[in-house]
Order: sequence, then C-alpha cells, then structure tokens
Amino acid sequence: MTNIKSIIEKSMKEIKSKGLKGQINVISTESKNASFSNGKLEQLTEGEKGAAGIKVISSDGRTATSSSNILTEEGIMQAVEKAIEMTKYTEKDEANDISNDEQFTYIDWAFDADTKDMNLDEVMKLAQELEKKAKSEDERIKFVRGAEYEVALTRIHFGNTNGLYKNALFTNAASSISLAAIEGEDSSFGFDYQLSQSYRLIDIDRIVKNSVEMAVSGLKSEVLSSGRYDIVMSPFASSMFLGTLITPLSGENVYKGKSFLKDELGEKVANSSVTLIHDPMNGSAPIIASFDNEGTNTSRFNVIENGVLKGFLHNIYSAKKLGARPTGNSFASVESPNPSIGTINLHFIANKTRKDILNVPKALYVTNIMGMHTADPVSGRFSVQISGRLIENGEFVRSFRGMTLAGTLEELLNNLEYIGSDFKYLGPVAGSTMLIRDLSVGGK
Repeated sequence: MTNIKSIIEKSMKEIKSKGLKGQINVISTESKNASFSNGKLEQLTEGEKGAAGIKVISSDGRTATSSSNILTEEGIMQAVEKAIEMTKYTEKDEANDISNDEQFTYIDWAFDADTKDMNLDEVMKLAQELEKKAKSEDERIKFVRGAEYEVALTRIHFGNTNGLYKNALFTNAASSISLAAIEGEDSSFGFDYQLSQSYRLIDIDRIVKNSVEMAVSGLKSEVLSSGRYDIVMSPFASSMFLGTLITPLSGENVYKGKSFLKDELGEKVANSSVTLIHDPMNGSAPIIASFDNEGTNTSRFNVIENGVLKGFLHNIYSAKKLGARPTGNSFASVESPNPSIGTINLHFIANKTRKDILNVPKALYVTNIMGMHTADPVSGRFSVQISGRLIENGEFVRSFRGMTLAGTLEELLNNLEYIGSDFKYLGPVAGSTMLIRDLSVGGK
C-alpha cells in the first residue's frame, strides 16, 4: 500500500525548498453500492477512488492549485510541480496563507469496523429488502424508481509546509428509496433516506414507512387557495432551507459583497428563539471532522445566537480578508480535493417537540420543495414550488401540490418560531420539523 504520509512529507519538502508555502489533501473512499428498481438489480459496484489536492503560495501571496487522481508518488509530485509552476502567473494577495494550528490526537468516533467489513452481497441483500418491504407496505405502491444501499470507508490525509500532518478515518452507511403510489388516474411520488456512521443505525422499516406514507398521502391532492399561511416544514424540507443559508453565511461571499447578511454582524437577523450552530464534532452526526481541509482544528460555535448574527463561516483566506479567525469551515472531497467553504453539521437548536409543533390550528405541512437552490444569496429572495398536507386542529386533513411559496430568507429567519428535535441529516446540514409563521403562498 502506498505510504501517503511519506509522499506528503516529500511533496511539502519540495515546495519548501523553492521558498514557497503549501498544503496537500489526499482523500480516498472505498465503497460498496447496490440499487434495485422494480425488482431488477440496477447497480452493483465495489471500488476505490481517490484524489489529491495541492495548494502552493509564494512569498508575495501568489497562489495556485492542482490535483491528481493518481495517488502514487509520481502522480502527486507531478501535481505539486504543476502548482509550483502556476504560481508565476497568478495575482498577488497577502490574504493567502496556510494553517499553523497545533497537532492533536485523532479519535475515530465515526469509525465502525463491521460497516467497513460488510461484503457486497450483504449490501445487495439490504437494498433488495428495502424494495420488497416498500412494495408490500401498501398495494398502491406500483413503482419503485430506486432502492439503494451503500457503505463506505473514507481516509483523509492532510499536510503542509509548517510541518502539520493530520489524518482521519471514518465509515458511512446510507440508504434511500424513491417510489410511486398509483390509484386510478392519480399518482404521487414519495422518498426517504438515512445516513449514518454504521449500518446498524440504518432503519429500513422507518425509511419504507416514511416514503410510502409520503406517496400515498399525496394521492388526490389539490391546489389550495392563495393566502398567508403558517408553514410547518418537514425535516427534509427544512434541510433544503438550511442548505441555502450556507452561501450567504460564507465569509467568501461576505467579503465579496454577495450576501444579504454582509452588513449584519452583531445585528438581529432572526427570531430571538433561533440559535444556529456549526457542530462538526457532534458524536451523533453521520460525519465528524476534528479538522478541516486546511488543517484548521474545528470546534462548535454559534453562527446565530438568540436571533443575533455572531459570525460567518470562514476559511483562512476569508478570515484574513475580514479580520476574523478561521472557523474550520474549509472542506474538500474526492470529487473536489481542493477545499472550499462549507459545513459538516449545521443545524438549529431545538426548542419544541415535533408533536407539539404539529399541534397547530391551521398550517401547511411542507414535505417537498422544488427550486430552493435558486434562492438569491444577495437579496435573499426565493420563489419555490411546494407540496405536502394541510393541518387543521393538529390533524392532517388533505394534501396539496403545485403551490408557490415566495419571500426572502430574511423573512424565513425572522418568522421561524419553533424548531423540533427530530433531526435528519442531509449532507452538510441537519433539518428538523420547524414552524415558520405567516408566509405568502400562491395557489388558486
């Protein structure tokens, strides 16, 4: 097996010998994946992929990046030489720098040996079981678009010319399903997913129940009257809302003036009941990161506290630009080995149970949002399609689809009143059931 640490040390020595500063990320993932569609095995794969991302900075702040998908000494050193050469042609910027954070002992809380050791046949059987259970749950489930199961092992190595070397190892298991319920001429789609550190924590029965309930409840849905409604977002829907906040909270967008929050530091930007945290060391989350991909040690911090904007998400560059400290929010992946600002576990602090939130006189319970990614980070404006169920006196009474929710992200934050504790992780964020008061909805 390639000795990645020794290659990192050699590459950093080469960069330093040229009077330059630099950093490297080497990320590799071993995965096993199976998916079924309508009783047929659609995909069965096992493999490993990896990438190295290199960043080089000259003494006057010229910076260049390169990458390699060949994780050998030759492949990585070629990428290093390319980055060194490219620094001659980039602009000076003194904000470019590398980390000098202290070393630490990594605790592999997110590693599960049994998940790592699962064989492909076991993964295939779990995907097949997921599809079979969904079809037998309700006779109106006529079509399973995809029932998928995957386990993965990820290794991360980081080094820089300040002598830092950090590494991490973690496992993940993920399962998802999308299906359709059909009754007469009417049809409705449903889906659900779960991501965890261990396959033992994946609840196939719960995934089946949630997806089938979503599909069946959407039958005979209608367009309701236009008006102003209280909105209850499902954990999935709130994850999509929360994901749109990453861009305007990015320090990079703030210093470029491309955020509706750029002048709001220390100001009230949300309901006083709202606290938003970034918690990359949360042991219950599917992914844990004790350092980011610039080598900055991570920590839990409040982005919004009791409605007041306390800080932005920073990498080393944006922190220097804005006179702040790096927050450990520079992350990379196999697909993008040179890091950019992002999150690992961004979520609101709960202040209510899901049961209590649903016990409202009247509200729209939104299970799906289409187009949330189109929200403008500069103005905060958005207009999206929503579907879900109407709540009256704490009960679901009928379903709706094809309605339009429009407003601003600022309005969503200020009208956000209750946040549930039923967290569901969707990539870099965790959503939960949430109540947002008095929003404009277009219907008939």
